Amino acid sequence: PLAAQGGQGVVAGTVVAEGTMRPLPNAQVAVAGTQLGTTTDVQGQFRLTGVSGDRVQLTVRLIGYRPADQEVEVGRTDLRIVMSERAIELNEVVVTGTAGATEKRAIGNAVTTVDVAAVTATQPVRSFQDLVTGRASGVSVVGSSGQVGSGSRIRVRGASSLSLANDPLIYVDGIRVDNAQATGPLNQGFGSRAVSRWNDFNPEDIESIEVIKGPAAATLYGTEASNGVIQIITKRGAAGTPRWNFTARVGANFIPDFENAFYTNYGAVPNAAGGLDTVTITVAQLNDSVQAHFGHDIFRTGLLQDYQLNVSGGTPAFRYYVGGNYEESEGVEYDNSLRRAGLRANLSVSPGSKWDLQSSMAYTTGRTYMPLESGGGGGTWATYFSSPGFLYTAGEDPDDATDDQPGNPQLGFRSGPPDIYYRVMNIYQDADRFTGSVTVTHRPASWFDHRLIVGIDRAIEDNQEQAPRNDILGTEYSSFSYVGPDSRGYVDVWTRNSSNTTLDYVANGKFQLTPAWRSVTSVGGQFYGRRVNNRELYGEGFPAGGLTAVVAAEIQQFGEDEVFENNTVGGFIQEQVIWNDRLFLTGAVRTDDNSAFGTNFNAVTYPKFSASYVLSEEPSLSLPDQVSTLRLRAAYGASGLQPGAFDAIRTYTPTGGQVTPLSPGNPDLGPERSTELELGFDAGLFDERLGAEFTYFDGTTKDAILSRLAPPSEGFQGLQFFNAGQVDRRGFEWVVRGQPVSNETLALDLTLSGSTNKYEIKSLGEGTERVSLSSQIQHVVGYAPGAWWDRRVVSATKNVLPDGSVEITDLMCDDGQGGSVACDGAPRVFLGNSVPTYEGSFSAGLTFLRDFRLNAFFDWRGGYKKLDGNRRVRCNLFDLCEENYYPSRDKFDAVTLAEVENGTAFTYNLIKDASFTRFRELSLTYTLPARFTAPLGASRASITLAGRNLALWTDYPGLEPEASFNGGSRGGAFGQWEQNVLPQLREFVATFNVSF
Repeated sequence: PLAAQGGQGVVAGTVVAEGTMRPLPNAQVAVAGTQLGTTTDVQGQFRLTGVSGDRVQLTVRLIGYRPADQEVEVGRTDLRIVMSERAIELNEVVVTGTAGATEKRAIGNAVTTVDVAAVTATQPVRSFQDLVTGRASGVSVVGSSGQVGSGSRIRVRGASSLSLANDPLIYVDGIRVDNAQATGPLNQGFGSRAVSRWNDFNPEDIESIEVIKGPAAATLYGTEASNGVIQIITKRGAAGTPRWNFTARVGANFIPDFENAFYTNYGAVPNAAGGLDTVTITVAQLNDSVQAHFGHDIFRTGLLQDYQLNVSGGTPAFRYYVGGNYEESEGVEYDNSLRRAGLRANLSVSPGSKWDLQSSMAYTTGRTYMPLESGGGGGTWATYFSSPGFLYTAGEDPDDATDDQPGNPQLGFRSGPPDIYYRVMNIYQDADRFTGSVTVTHRPASWFDHRLIVGIDRAIEDNQEQAPRNDILGTEYSSFSYVGPDSRGYVDVWTRNSSNTTLDYVANGKFQLTPAWRSVTSVGGQFYGRRVNNRELYGEGFPAGGLTAVVAAEIQQFGEDEVFENNTVGGFIQEQVIWNDRLFLTGAVRTDDNSAFGTNFNAVTYPKFSASYVLSEEPSLSLPDQVSTLRLRAAYGASGLQPGAFDAIRTYTPTGGQVTPLSPGNPDLGPERSTELELGFDAGLFDERLGAEFTYFDGTTKDAILSRLAPPSEGFQGLQFFNAGQVDRRGFEWVVRGQPVSNETLALDLTLSGSTNKYEIKSLGEGTERVSLSSQIQHVVGYAPGAWWDRRVVSATKNVLPDGSVEITDLMCDDGQGGSVACDGAPRVFLGNSVPTYEGSFSAGLTFLRDFRLNAFFDWRGGYKKLDGNRRVRCNLFDLCEENYYPSRDKFDAVTLAEVENGTAFTYNLIKDASFTRFRELSLTYTLPARFTAPLGASRASITLAGRNLALWTDYPGLEPEASFNGGSRGGAFGQWEQNVLPQLREFVATFNVSF
């Protein structure tokens, strides 16, 4: 009591879950009406000091649990606060898409929250993209390569822009950051780059992720936000003694049974009689040759290492979180590896009851070595497209059983064994990134608060493709073309420096209008600036070995030297009225001006309206006993997507010391404008044992940006961009959570989520019905954007000739009207969507014997097709398939042979359904009892054994449905294309975590 009177009182205890009584870490514990607060440690324990008075009200919050309020006596240190788990939690606070921190109950649109701290504690998650894969309905992670360090494409509610980027915005602690998903050296073909800047953020430093999915939710972010917004919220310190946490992960990745996972290729080789024999070559044979010549397998088992150390703590006036990490990982190809280190420091200062200051700073640096693939060559190219023709030398008898070492140095590999690539090529990215922000919040009065966020995100990339002078090749590998005919080498250097600046101010006025009604008026303004500088240098021909600098090369060339700048200035006003804390009506309007708008285009205005009504708290309604929570919500809003930096500007290009016209620009060019209606409900059933969230969305993108050839009369040869297109989309999203069992010995948690999307192009401008993006990808009115279109063979006649050869005649194709026509004049017809139309996931978590936790995670995606470029190369270009040599066999029908016989003229048979279901994760965590951790002075320790990419179910006939180009003309917004890409790797990881 004396300590309490002196203002030095203590309140301490443990927060546990109802039913299981297991301790709950990371719960926020605060003294109501004060700035005193902390979070529970890994044992669910908390301690508050400096508490004044005899009794205080404690409030406890945790994602997924009903808030707990408890009046306690100051001086108690043995408190036990029980929190009940809720399948639907309306009091959860979100910050994305709102004018300030707001409870979910007050928002009319869907916001998905991923509890990252809970995921990383038990799941084999090693990157940001792993975190969002399958964990947010409506968010698709389009996989690319299994290379270590490679990225994927993230799409929120698909892709609706016809020519601009469909990437969502990404924020970190309130500031906009670089959202590039395809950077790095050109290690993939067709202009593709494989590294994503999204994976620069360490999952161990992230507290949660919030996702808003469309214009109805993203209005306050204005221009650029129509593709959705994903916000990373990093960890903060809490008052208390320092809490140390150390995590070590060690594991391996590999291609399961790779000797039988890839292709058996066919080829004709000379025999002793002077004729040709058709023989096969398998990856097992190739691997035997590599082991004999180089002493290792074609593909290795890569070692994964990851170490994390962080500390948090402080006082009510000053709190901190500091974390560091180091990662060193190997890929299955010997020239693929990643080394990365990072540091984060988050500080929170509360100098008084009216002021809060938060700063976030993070720095990451590392080097990623990338092998060639995806049409660019590399070990996958050499292996997938191997041929018996590269196995034997002229005059060598393949039937000679005594000759177990074929004489051709290529060993059957196309262009040469993978080790030749390892010796000759050196492709890497050095990346340094700093992200920093400061948030100042001021509450000068009980009815008024305002906050200011200032931040910067800077990323510096040095991307290099080096082929040093290497005279060892000589003429051994005649088809190896990466060092030029004189083997003197080359170097290609591409640098990318990006800078994003954010200035964000919001003020809120809160007024109690009547005992039942209150209002919140918000006014805000933002500035977003982005600057990207790309430069390329090229050098060829080094006079001596060991030289790789451009200045040392005989031929020196300057490539691109470009600076892109884009600035947005915007402001909004929002009014929200609240009735009895259960009906929330919100209206807002935002106005933006962007530097990419045409000079004749004025600022754009976006409206927003939403309603949320918590019916279960309405006394006048009598809901069934099974319904414990029920909320209805609706939202309508608009946002946009600005043109490219130079699309509206008249541009010129230097030629021979002079400038010549390039693009005429368009002074009337404005943003694409998207509107969307969301309707949905949230329901908690059977005393919160079952919860459901359901959302229907219906949106339109108008003034979609298209391009046309510039009028020749104006003297410009380039394209002119204009606003004309319209795309409609609609779909459903749902999440169902359940906890059928929960007691002190057993708890089972189940979650099922999914979404559907349907797109339709309504207009491509007056008089335009079709726009071709490539030979197979087209925008066509009445169909989904970027769909597959090509000639489709519907019938043919297979004639087996007396010599065993086959002749294909009477080739007929689909005429697009239900009939057939000669293929020479056949139109291209719709073959399927290139963007997934449905996706989903299922997760199950089982806690048993108190200290064990088993997690399983499945995800699926479908309703789209993908082009099998491996078959295209093997069968149509290099004649490596069985049907190339044995067309008379009954299993090959006339239509299949027609496709092979005509090379790449028909690709219909390459475009296949890529729907799949994958057993994504399985993990078992054992939390060590106190009798083991206490002697170490640790508060908690756990061991996790986990596997990733454990099984795959698909009818896709190619290598695997998640292998594809990541960028460039083959991996942009539309048209997934697979060609000599590594499949998704299987991983096994052991994690040890200890806290002090």
